[in-house]
Amino acid sequence: MKAAVLDKFGPSSVMEVREVPKPEINADQVLVEVAAAGVNPIDWKIREGWMAERFGAEFPMILGLDAAGTVAEVGANVTGFQPGDPVFARSNVGAGGCYAEFAAIDANTVADKPEALNDDEAAAMPLAALTALNGLREVGRLQAGQRVLINGAVGGVGVYAIQIAKNMGAHVTGVCSTYNLELARELGADEVIDYRQQNPLEAGQTWDVIYDTVGYLKHTDARECLTPDGVYITLVPAEGIEFFIPGQTEIKPRGGYFLVWTPTAADLLILADWVKAGKLHSVIDSIYPLELVRDAHERSQTERARGKIVLRIIPETG
Repeated sequence: MKAAVLDKFGPSSVMEVREVPKPEINADQVLVEVAAAGVNPIDWKIREGWMAERFGAEFPMILGLDAAGTVAEVGANVTGFQPGDPVFARSNVGAGGCYAEFAAIDANTVADKPEALNDDEAAAMPLAALTALNGLREVGRLQAGQRVLINGAVGGVGVYAIQIAKNMGAHVTGVCSTYNLELARELGADEVIDYRQQNPLEAGQTWDVIYDTVGYLKHTDARECLTPDGVYITLVPAEGIEFFIPGQTEIKPRGGYFLVWTPTAADLLILADWVKAGKLHSVIDSIYPLELVRDAHERSQTERARGKIVLRIIPETG
């Protein structure tokens, strides 16, 4: 099969598209024929060696934590899937393995793909939308009627965080650039702040949850804009920020937390239900063929993507 492979950590140039053996699945996995794979900042952080402690350093390595495609094979212990089923998934196997024509993925992180999403839209969703969901639900403990500030409102996580926060009944303030204000409103933001014109932390408002999807706000500043029991969530570890471990971390008033979570099919089905109800959709910044995977990473590293970047593994026809 064809895959984007790296034999060492380094810049985008270390990735090479070449033929490699098709992966073999164990009894608890499904083999997915990948039509499209999501590109996330964590991918190039793994590629550059920043995440070796978590994702390992075994080569050759195939990146890609998001996939959409069809089931090719099922393991002996797997029920609920059969070859030909359209699915989407958030792989938790090594570095992901989804930048390839086939990926072996644990069945408990795979779900039926909503019919309303094409492969590109479905591949864009799992990691980013699950990050938004777990942050708001597990760390933010978001309740209907509460107020949420989302910094980086039209980035990969932000576009889903706005929609999910609205689905949970919150009042949402989105922070983004002038160019993206209208998109933030279209996604459901009740208020928008142009960070080029105003520091959101100087807006004279308080929020129950501040979700900093880009890590540009300091917790020491943000905590002054939280309600007494509010919480600050970031996707970028920083000094003074606690790692949130589900079931272990005590949420403190005005505390600051770096989100840690585990993908599950059950959460993918929550996303799928919102998609079916017309309450959640993907925003695609750009789509690259597998052969241009280096370009896709370089686009992601600008940190200016509007929504999600996608790799198309199976070329579109027609």
